[in-house]
Amino acid sequence: MNTVRIDLSLEQLKEALRRLPSKEKLDLWRQLDADIDRQAIARRFDAALKATRKAYAHLAEEEVMKDALKATHETRSKPAHAKNRS
Repeated sequence: MNTVRIDLSLEQLKEALRRLPSKEKLDLWRQLDADIDRQAIARRFDAALKATRKAYAHLAEEEVMKDALKATHETRSKPAHAKNRS
């Protein structure tokens, strides 16, 4: 078996994947989904949640919710292409 190495930037790879037919995208998604470490994601989410709670522990819940709603509004008012999807 021959090995081929292709150097692509992440942007070039994303553009190539966008040109795939829907069925191939779905097949690729299923293969990649099996590789996801869901426990690691859960640990990172839990750590972020705990850090957020600790950071806001000294504030009233109403103030925290006010900040959260403001951040949500700011994010949703940005154009779709400007959102960070990482």
